[in-house]
Amino acid sequence: MRSWLKMVNLFYLLLLSNICQAESKLTFGVNSPGSPPYVYLSKNSTEYRGVIPDILIKLKQLHGYQINYIDSFRIRTESFLYNGEIDSFLSSSNWLKFPGKLIYSHPVAKHRSYLYSSQPFTDKLKLEDILGVNVCTRRGYIYPALREYFSSGKLQRVDSSNQLSMLNMVKINRCNMAVMHEFNALTILSSEEFQADKIYQSPFPVDVVDLSIILRPELIEVKQLLDDIIIQMKISGELEASLRHHIKVGK
Repeated sequence: MRSWLKMVNLFYLLLLSNICQAESKLTFGVNSPGSPPYVYLSKNSTEYRGVIPDILIKLKQLHGYQINYIDSFRIRTESFLYNGEIDSFLSSSNWLKFPGKLIYSHPVAKHRSYLYSSQPFTDKLKLEDILGVNVCTRRGYIYPALREYFSSGKLQRVDSSNQLSMLNMVKINRCNMAVMHEFNALTILSSEEFQADKIYQSPFPVDVVDLSIILRPELIEVKQLLDDIIIQMKISGELEASLRHHIKVGK
């Protein structure tokens, strides 16, 4: 009888252990090819670096979560989250197809998108001043501040597969301008390929949104843990230091 009870207890301990292990895994989707300084592959390595990995490593250190990264494309990454194939990814609620179906961490940073052109902008630029031009955009991406202009035909959207091709199209005048996140543009424009070219940034961002770690709604406990980590990193200055470090390294 005692032997049978020991076997039952051992079974439940193993079962509980497996459940805990399953709950201690977090799969994070990366929009290929990543986005410095937030999440990107380190040079000559398959290891992800960036502000988000710096946050997630604390989730591992403090709470024992195993972090797995899955590389995918923007639209597929979001669909994977709705289907439960991944647990989280970096985005803004403004860009989601079904924002009410997901939950969001405390904001990690402000995402500022600017216009980039081979011609200088005026200091008093207004969007109404540039109607009718071709704007290079990233395929599958939503631009809330420009949505009305694109849908009405006031601006012509020209989709491209990545940010590098967007700026190349600006350089050869295939597009009048491109709309890009400031850090993505900074990384590309700092490369040798663009050293001889002059690309101008608009004097103001055309769109500003909060970036958060987006999670499946069942992961409310993980959200709370991430909120605590992000808030503490902001208070200590560690988050700002991480951002500055990866802006420099991720170029």
